[in-house]
Amino acid sequence: MQAVVRVEPQLRNKPVGIFYGAPPLTKVFAVNHAARQLGVEAGMTKVQAEAFRGIEWRWRSFSEEATAHAALLDCTWTISPRVQDAEKQNKDDLPDIVFVDLAGCEKLFGSPEKIATDLARIASNVGFDAHVAVAETFLAAQCAAQGFPGITVIPGGQESARIGPLPLESLRIPSEFLETLKRWGIQTYGEFAALPELSIVERFGQEGRRWQQIAQGKDLKPLIALDFPGQFEECMELESPLELLEPLLFIVNRLLDQLCTRLRMHILAIGEVRVTLTLERNESRSSSQSNSQNKAPLLHIRTIRLPVPAKEGKFLLKLLQLDLEAHPPTSPVTAISIVAIPAKTHSRQLGLFLPLSPDPERLEITLARIQSTVGEGRVGSPELLNTHRPNAFQQKRFAQPEAGWKNNCDETNAKAALRIYRPPLAANVELREGKPARLTCEGASRPILALAGPWRTKGDWWSETGWARDEWDVEMRVLRPKRHAGSVEASVEETALYRIYKDQFAKRWFVEGIYD
Repeated sequence: MQAVVRVEPQLRNKPVGIFYGAPPLTKVFAVNHAARQLGVEAGMTKVQAEAFRGIEWRWRSFSEEATAHAALLDCTWTISPRVQDAEKQNKDDLPDIVFVDLAGCEKLFGSPEKIATDLARIASNVGFDAHVAVAETFLAAQCAAQGFPGITVIPGGQESARIGPLPLESLRIPSEFLETLKRWGIQTYGEFAALPELSIVERFGQEGRRWQQIAQGKDLKPLIALDFPGQFEECMELESPLELLEPLLFIVNRLLDQLCTRLRMHILAIGEVRVTLTLERNESRSSSQSNSQNKAPLLHIRTIRLPVPAKEGKFLLKLLQLDLEAHPPTSPVTAISIVAIPAKTHSRQLGLFLPLSPDPERLEITLARIQSTVGEGRVGSPELLNTHRPNAFQQKRFAQPEAGWKNNCDETNAKAALRIYRPPLAANVELREGKPARLTCEGASRPILALAGPWRTKGDWWSETGWARDEWDVEMRVLRPKRHAGSVEASVEETALYRIYKDQFAKRWFVEGIYD
């Protein structure tokens, strides 16, 4: 019930019931307090339950329960790294109990009462109404959390006395055990714990002995800590398919807020977000497809890698909106799953004399808008490839460099810069003894006054994109003379240094650029 209400907060103050099971065996699996006051009980058939008016009905979702349990684990990781799931006694048990070792945490977070209060508050921020119990043994704490509402703190040595009055129903004993114990007149933990151990083993076996030890609050196994997750996930199964982008983004916004809340508890940000949309299958498809293909869900997956870790859901929502507008799903959406890859938050302290840089989040949204206009893969910064091929580069995602202080007092040597013509200028070259002697380009013919070269390079000879060229640096009168102010005629004596090359495959000459 809490897994459903957590993803739909508008149901918190309404009567809600959960259906489970395939028709015609659909029954009420769980109800909240408001629905129970109207007369609805777990175990009713769907027909019986729908006779009650004013109740919001939802279907049980195992994926939502799994993400809710992961969020519950996040709450406990804020206090201690030693966290463990409760052991399932049978396959029908729900993942709603988490153990946390508080040994040594008092020096950091205060008394056990304060830690329990903090845990309840953190769980409330995530969307849970949690029961928190503190005891010397984690099984005693489990029994107290299942039996007492709110916050319970049991002093050491008083476990049996405190949990003894609890009814056996809260222990979640298998129904056949519970019926037998009730026929014996056993109603509480204390009465069950006081029975002779040998008699319990004779009638129930080792399974009964284990249940008695749980009722006594004795730990059966040591606590084995779980590993911290490498990713965080939130999901929601929709009651009806969504076709429009606006209501879809409304649910995405809710899931992103939950993810950001969970990550902020660990002082983490989102470095990568992956959205998986489960699409409604079109029944009009060709029947020649195999049954296994028909049963496989149709998924629409979009991944956004952020150059700067993000902590705000509104920023991520805008990026996802632009991405889904450019790549919309092809069918109505029936379920949404968002996976966030955590990253450490970046903090920068700018210097007093450094120029202000643009806000990283606004810059990322601006780049996404430009990409939606000019096309995917056309926005970014160039990165040189590890090859000798001229002008070989690839487009990579733009990331704002970290600002740093540069010492302008260092002596630097002047360097020549080659200004490349794009595209290169086609030319005719006259050779003399195998060396360029005259160049004709753009209607101008210039004798070559000095030269250096050739520099011969080639590559990719094993593929269809092979290349080979001979490069020369030549000095000659400028091809495009500058006109000086107050002078009509161009200077004919001005010379410049050019880079020219011959494409060995095309057998043609080009002027690649001019040196400053």
